[in-house]
Amino acid sequence: MKQLIILILITILGFIVYDFYKDWDRFHAPEYHYSTEAIIDEEYHNQDVVLMYHDAITDLNSFIKLQWTANDIDVRLPEDDDLETTLAVKEYAQKLACVTYLEQKLAQSANYKSKGWNNQQIIDFENNHSTPEEIKTIGQKSLLKQLYDNQWEISQRIGAKNALIYETQRILIAKGYDITLDGVFAKATMEALSDFESKNNLYPDGKLDVLTFEALLK
Repeated sequence: MKQLIILILITILGFIVYDFYKDWDRFHAPEYHYSTEAIIDEEYHNQDVVLMYHDAITDLNSFIKLQWTANDIDVRLPEDDDLETTLAVKEYAQKLACVTYLEQKLAQSANYKSKGWNNQQIIDFENNHSTPEEIKTIGQKSLLKQLYDNQWEISQRIGAKNALIYETQRILIAKGYDITLDGVFAKATMEALSDFESKNNLYPDGKLDVLTFEALLK
């Protein structure tokens, strides 16, 4: 009889200790601070994004702790699948996704700056999806087209000499043609143009017409 009473007392004590532990555990959430190995751009051109990123991390950390202390839910490693837990885990996933999205944006900017880009170049890339090199190339092509519009008529005869012919020769040389870079429309330049036209399904007359020039710029 005495042993039975002792067993009952031990059992009751066990329940009491367990309840005390659960209460203690509930209000002593494990320390959690979101961390990442990503290098982010704290000098990002839009500082609101930087502030949003840090606020999102604070919100995420607070939410995890609140769910643990208020609802006894570990949203990172949930033990139950009841409705309350499911909703909490879903909200956690949304908050984490927000942090990840902003982090990727800032990490991408940091990566570009490590390659020598500045904030304006990053803005241009985000708006136009064009790299600084592509924007530079577009600008160069635009200038060459202006040059063509101004000088194409005087660049068609043998012996003509001007900047348009010089740039045309430079492009042909870059494409593998062995000609002199002197800005003079000589026989060698005409033959190179004719060969280029032939290889690009253009009429091979060796003249710098608009179709040939557009093909050279590609």
